[in-house]
Amino acid sequence: MRQSIRASLLTLLLLSLAACAGDTPSESKAKQVSAKEAADLLINRNWMDVWPESETEKLNVFRFVPSMGGGVFQDRTLFKGTFELFTFKVDGDIINFDLHFNKEKVPAKFRIERVSGPKPFDLRLTLDASPRGPSVYYGRSSETTTDLALHPLK
Repeated sequence: MRQSIRASLLTLLLLSLAACAGDTPSESKAKQVSAKEAADLLINRNWMDVWPESETEKLNVFRFVPSMGGGVFQDRTLFKGTFELFTFKVDGDIINFDLHFNKEKVPAKFRIERVSGPKPFDLRLTLDASPRGPSVYYGRSSETTTDLALHPLK
């Protein structure tokens, strides 16, 4: 009897995993933008690996700000963290990172897609060879200073 219950539970688990194996809603609806549009969307936007849900949750952030001379990578919580400044150039679908602290030059192929989530994001940046942190970051096409009011911390 126990073996029958175990077999049934195992079958149910395998069926559940198979049902979840497909694309997530944001992946199935993702629409890659052109290289030109991606180069424009990359600039002056916070690219985060997660939307923080508490003051102590860790997140990684890239921000590309050519008017300030380059960009910044942050490994942080909402109120405390470390940062690294870098310069960069976009050449088609490649970001050429110049990481001054370690004297590294890192080319990273990138793409930006329009997605529907995870909330509150509608953009996804993927770096094929991220020089820091994870390879996938999210942004918002209508980034504003009132974002925390619209999506408060828990």
